[in-house]
Amino acid sequence: MSVERQKGTISRRQFLQLGAVGGVVAATGSLLAGCAAPNIGGGASGPLKIGVLLPYSDIYAALGESITEGMRMYFESVDNRAGGRPIELITEDEGTAPDAAAQKARKLVEQDQVDLVAGIVSSGVAAALRDYFHDNQKFLIIANAGANALTRAAKSPYIFRASFTNWQPNWPMGSWAAANLGRRAFISVPDYGAGKDTISAFTHSFTAAGGEIVKVQLTPFPNIGDPAPFLAEIQAAAPDFVYSFYSGAAAVTFVKAYSDFGLTGSIPLAGSGFMVEQDVLPSHGSSALGIKSALHWALTLDNAENQAFVAAFAQRELPSGNKGANVFAVQGYDTARLIVEALNAVEGDMSRTDDLIGAFGSAAFPSPRGAFKMDSTTHNVINPIYIREVQEVNGTIANVVLTSVGEVPDPGDNSKDAV
Repeated sequence: MSVERQKGTISRRQFLQLGAVGGVVAATGSLLAGCAAPNIGGGASGPLKIGVLLPYSDIYAALGESITEGMRMYFESVDNRAGGRPIELITEDEGTAPDAAAQKARKLVEQDQVDLVAGIVSSGVAAALRDYFHDNQKFLIIANAGANALTRAAKSPYIFRASFTNWQPNWPMGSWAAANLGRRAFISVPDYGAGKDTISAFTHSFTAAGGEIVKVQLTPFPNIGDPAPFLAEIQAAAPDFVYSFYSGAAAVTFVKAYSDFGLTGSIPLAGSGFMVEQDVLPSHGSSALGIKSALHWALTLDNAENQAFVAAFAQRELPSGNKGANVFAVQGYDTARLIVEALNAVEGDMSRTDDLIGAFGSAAFPSPRGAFKMDSTTHNVINPIYIREVQEVNGTIANVVLTSVGEVPDPGDNSKDAV
């Protein structure tokens, strides 16, 4: 018996807001929604074909490489088998453009006839593909894209997320910052979906704890350009601290400029953990020291699974050179384990749709991030969130956990952003 086909409850306005990350998302999603995929895959024999859609070129290539390597690492640990079937990975380059990524997804499903698809870094791409997977009842396991709406208004019974929502690290950071950093905050984020999700989550929890937002600064995306005018604006506002979300090259530009401008010693900097994650810390160097952040993992996290993961990942050979474990590799590793756990539960039979939905939604296992636990209501992982500080550890710059705020499930709606 297959699951009842559900039509999404997302409104056109909500979908356009979600798709603002990717420009042409709404048009792409509408086009694909009308292109029904053939009823392929299923059964419990032959190789389990997993389509991997991740960026291997352009600005997010390093993230795609880390996620893929994490996935391969876990699959290899179970002899590349799930549900009694050998695993075959078929990779395609997500790139950054939703329309091009949509064509790659259709190729994986309709031409390569994969049993399910895993990956996706960009929330704009995930938004563009949501209706295609939902309407055709094909499973998609998201390994990164954090747009809140994918767990809320755009939730689908066939889409699960093993990474995070943008809300999860930023909401608990608001109350912690009010108690530990100051009552007057200046927010600086890039002008796109993830930045705006950050503003909403942090602002509501921070102000509920008695804090005041001095100013919200939106910087150009994807390239911040000359950061000097933005830093001058921060300096003039003289807040107790600055709260930011930046990632990748933009994070390197902002953090180094913040230090060079002389703000590090006078106005503390805090934010979502991606701003100082292991993929960018080597470029930050000492300019990142003292930055506080929240995320669902840290290199120095003291649990057996993380210690084993970090050591094993360091031995991997990556095309671009191994720079060590990072949160994206952890997300790939956990995505692979989620797939294996669910396929084992149905003995490799992809035609058992209802049972697969139940298995994905109830999965729980020890992870490098701590306890990995899926939320069957939102189809999003319930993340442990750690407050971290960049410190020098044995001659290496790394995030050290100051405290854990415990398990943080996404609320599944916008109720906690409407205080």
